[in-house]
Amino acid sequence: MSSGKKKFGLVFHPDKCNGCLECEKACVKAHPNAVASGKSRIQVTKDDGGKYAGTMCVHCETCPPSEVCPSALLEFHEEGKYWTLDEHRCFACMACIPRCPYNGVFFEGAFGVETAYTCDLCAGDPACIKACPKGALTLESDREGKG
Repeated sequence: MSSGKKKFGLVFHPDKCNGCLECEKACVKAHPNAVASGKSRIQVTKDDGGKYAGTMCVHCETCPPSEVCPSALLEFHEEGKYWTLDEHRCFACMACIPRCPYNGVFFEGAFGVETAYTCDLCAGDPACIKACPKGALTLESDREGKG
């Protein structure tokens, strides 16, 4: 799904990641009142070759998940160039999840809680970036790419 639209938001640099998961811990701590509290909005995994990958919303200019949400819960914040998803109003239809080309929309369905959730860039001040000791995450606001 390539559109050449500008992307805003998180960029993961796998060559700099040491797998410490400080980004995930900081994300959880930054969202204590979220419906999906205790869940990181960035997921770092290690492949069979020992390389790390980061899965998260990259805050595309055009958000395919927003096009299918029946409740219009995904909103773009022009001033900070980031998307939010209102977890408190989500009724877990999950239509948005497969529409994200970066797998950046997650689902929480444990303990009687059902909601989609995604990175909100901590309202433009991402805790994950500050917590990363190696600089494996950066915030970029003007680059070409998929989205």
